[in-house]
Amino acid sequence: MHDLAHEFTSRKISPWGGIKFFQQTYERSGTPSMLSSLDLPQPGSNRGYNPVEIVEGFLTSEVLGARRISHMDWLRADEVLREIFKWDKGMASASTLCRFFNKFDLERSDRVFVELQRRWFEQIDVPQRMTIDVESTVITRYGNQELAEIGYNPTRRGRPSHHPLMAFAAEMKMVVNAWQRSGDSADALQADEFIDELFEILNRDRIGLIRMDSGFYSDKIMNLLEGNGNPEKAVDYIVRAKLTSRLLEEVFNVRKWVSDGDVIKGASYGELTYQGSKWKTARKIIVVRTSKEVVKEIQANLFKEEDLFKQYDYKVFVTNVKMSPTVIHHLYNQRGDCENRIKELKYDYGIDGFALQSFGAMEAAFRFVMLAYNLMALFKQIVMVNSAGRRLSTLRFQCIAIGSYLVKSGRNKKLKLAAEGKRRHFLEHFFSNLELLKAQFQFSSA
Repeated sequence: MHDLAHEFTSRKISPWGGIKFFQQTYERSGTPSMLSSLDLPQPGSNRGYNPVEIVEGFLTSEVLGARRISHMDWLRADEVLREIFKWDKGMASASTLCRFFNKFDLERSDRVFVELQRRWFEQIDVPQRMTIDVESTVITRYGNQELAEIGYNPTRRGRPSHHPLMAFAAEMKMVVNAWQRSGDSADALQADEFIDELFEILNRDRIGLIRMDSGFYSDKIMNLLEGNGNPEKAVDYIVRAKLTSRLLEEVFNVRKWVSDGDVIKGASYGELTYQGSKWKTARKIIVVRTSKEVVKEIQANLFKEEDLFKQYDYKVFVTNVKMSPTVIHHLYNQRGDCENRIKELKYDYGIDGFALQSFGAMEAAFRFVMLAYNLMALFKQIVMVNSAGRRLSTLRFQCIAIGSYLVKSGRNKKLKLAAEGKRRHFLEHFFSNLELLKAQFQFSSA
């Protein structure tokens, strides 16, 4: 047995030298000046921490894998982090961060994050208008947090939860807006207010398409997307429809079906105009019909409604998009990528963590996590170039977890990074790309 001897050193070595990539992205994105201009809670005395530095500490701990406020205390002694971010007092303590977040209520959150997101997306250019995916998810809670209620929870039935709403920009793989909600909220609850706020962040003329699942199948929401009768304010949308008995009856009456297997093998498409019982106007409905693999033998001239269900699967969409049913179906199917964004936010960014008692505090932490996510999305796509699919957990191993220490170089300090060979070349390439990072950020619409 090989027993390797060990001893301790007083040299201040950090395992997180690669956080310099994040810090440079943060600086060059203009985020510090954005934060400085916002209504962030101020310290109660002159000895308090600068609120921007408090946020920086939270963002940094988030990227490094923190899932609880208390995890920040493990990073406070890291001199490399302190020097990289030039924090006068070092990283704020967990108690300081709790006091900071507890000064947020929902009104302050809206003031801060709407302006922050609006300014963030002002500096992003895409060749065409953006595609926005609106989605909800469930975050299970294990304490007595405010508004943690028992509601729909597919993984932990009977457990209290929160039920946040999120909107993603598909082309940039970024979060445009995000709200926490009580766990007993239906999908569409407050969705109209959420979309109104989305339009404050992104002007309607920058949005090419909004996609939503059947939880948002609501006349009120569709009226809002249609500009409430004003065509100049209308935004194209595709919403998965709920198969109500009345709508299903109309679907069964469709006689013209066009076969097209481009999106799904064996699919047939139908189209109709439908007006719900409480709708003020009729809308375009697209029906996708696919044969089930195993069906009972049914005589063609004896079809009944229940027999049609046994033979076919139906997907129904309501839309104002003036394209063919196949194209509309293809556009909606791409919406599935937002599920990957939610998984990444849960597993890599820990949005189910930071379970503060106050709902306002938890909402603030939740929305600051979205800022960390957007900064890393910018780094992946602009600096790493077309690496949007790489998870944060992978990036920590690739380019953040780098042994490092500080040395004096004349009157200045220098960061030494432990890397050689291919890895050094790999990291040098990122530093070169960082030099080119500046607003306006150019994104492909592909």
